[in-house]
Amino acid sequence: MAAREAGTRTYDVMVGGAAFAFTALAVVLWGAGREALATGLGGSLAVLNWLGVRWLGARLLGGARPGQSGRRKALLAVLFGLKFGVLIGAVWVLIRRAGLDPAALALGYSALVAGLLGAAFLGAREHPEGGSDA
Repeated sequence: MAAREAGTRTYDVMVGGAAFAFTALAVVLWGAGREALATGLGGSLAVLNWLGVRWLGARLLGGARPGQSGRRKALLAVLFGLKFGVLIGAVWVLIRRAGLDPAALALGYSALVAGLLGAAFLGAREHPEGGSDA
């Protein structure tokens, strides 16, 4: 399991770094106000969502053992679905109850996509596989 965790370290760092960079960009664009707060919280949700997807996905897909019970896999699948419900609920609370700007929140949450893409490009550049035509 440690080797698998080490393989995702680049992705972890890139998602966290993108969240930090987008929050810094929001501070430059809008100052240290509610928009920067919304961007930072969106970035935090992105990081937490990535860590949740990574943890649950590794146990659901990569941790399949012949003796693993179907109950455990079903519980993990339910947790995977509930994670999305919690994410949607958190976004709803931040927009409707806390009154944060949805665009700034989306900018912060986009750190998930930017970080994963950045890590994939970085990994492809460091480990070219498949020859020159890949």
